Amino acid sequence: MTDNRLRLDRRRAIQVLGASGAVALAGCVGGDDDVDADDEAADGMDDDQDDDEAAVDDDTDDDDDDGEEADTDLQALVDRFDDEPFNEEQMEIEGDRRDYTPAHVWKWVSEETFIALHLNDPNPEEADGLLYVVIGQKGAFSEESQPNDEFTHFHLAEAEGWADGHGGSDPEDEGYWLTHIAADEFEMDWGTVEVGVDYDFMPTPPEEESEGIADFDVGGEGSLSNEDRDALIDLFDFDWTNDDQREIGGEMREYTPSHVWWEPPTDSDTVVFLHFDEANPEEANDLIYYGIGQAGTFTNDDNPNPEDFTHFHLADADDWEAGHGGDDAEDDGYWLIHHAVRPLEMPWGDVEVGVDRDFMPTPAE
Repeated sequence: MTDNRLRLDRRRAIQVLGASGAVALAGCVGGDDDVDADDEAADGMDDDQDDDEAAVDDDTDDDDDDGEEADTDLQALVDRFDDEPFNEEQMEIEGDRRDYTPAHVWKWVSEETFIALHLNDPNPEEADGLLYVVIGQKGAFSEESQPNDEFTHFHLAEAEGWADGHGGSDPEDEGYWLTHIAADEFEMDWGTVEVGVDYDFMPTPPEEESEGIADFDVGGEGSLSNEDRDALIDLFDFDWTNDDQREIGGEMREYTPSHVWWEPPTDSDTVVFLHFDEANPEEANDLIYYGIGQAGTFTNDDNPNPEDFTHFHLADADDWEAGHGGDDAEDDGYWLIHHAVRPLEMPWGDVEVGVDRDFMPTPAE
């Protein structure tokens, strides 16, 4: 089997992660790197089925403008996440054939994986909030094919309807294993969902010790086109760091190294990010990580799940690499979860598709 792992050698890792990331090969040790959605709208996984401002603005007109801008950005992303890994029969919403599968929009980022947005309305065109970011991996309905624990849900590539696609009946059934990372706090059938990987999301466990590997194409697979990359960069335009952290190759840029950020319409002060394989996102060839950040301070109390949110980045630092980790419990920034979207070879070792729990750890005391 050919190893298609994307390799980041030490020189490239320094560019992409910052010098401290390469120094801390085991990860920055001593180094510098009531959305009450009803079941129909929130789940979106069955056919029967504004920005939380950090401070209150007394000017209601400004608040309305912010809300309209957030909705505009969300709908622009819905338009850009325009790939369809599933057959047409799964695009029926409330009895009408639509352009989308219920509550989800998808974008291929490799031959085997896609990223997605899971929204708060069965019809993505009517959504005004983000529930989950989603990562899908081609696979079969077998234990052999299930990547790991965060991929709780299997969905068939072909089914008679969306609800019929949940899970499989045979280890050779082909479809996608999905990870759902909540970007907000909300209620689902299985209980309260908090920010982070939803390990209880509609589990479809395969038969124990079952074997089966998928080998199918649906069209559209592959890396982001330059057009799609540039469009996503334009939409992921949230600047939460100080200007000093946007220096790349000695020049001040519009982006932080390798990362672009979007502030989604949620009530949980989260960001969604794309992490590319080049320090300058405009020159990137591939997306390597997709994830979210939770605003907070450099304490475990503000970390949604220290095993998954391994890395803290300061909002204010002298430069990007100086922003890795914090020195004080009152330091402000974001706790980040990095989900690899393709096999990688990083300075700390091989990374498979899934949550990278070795990504530049910056543990709080």
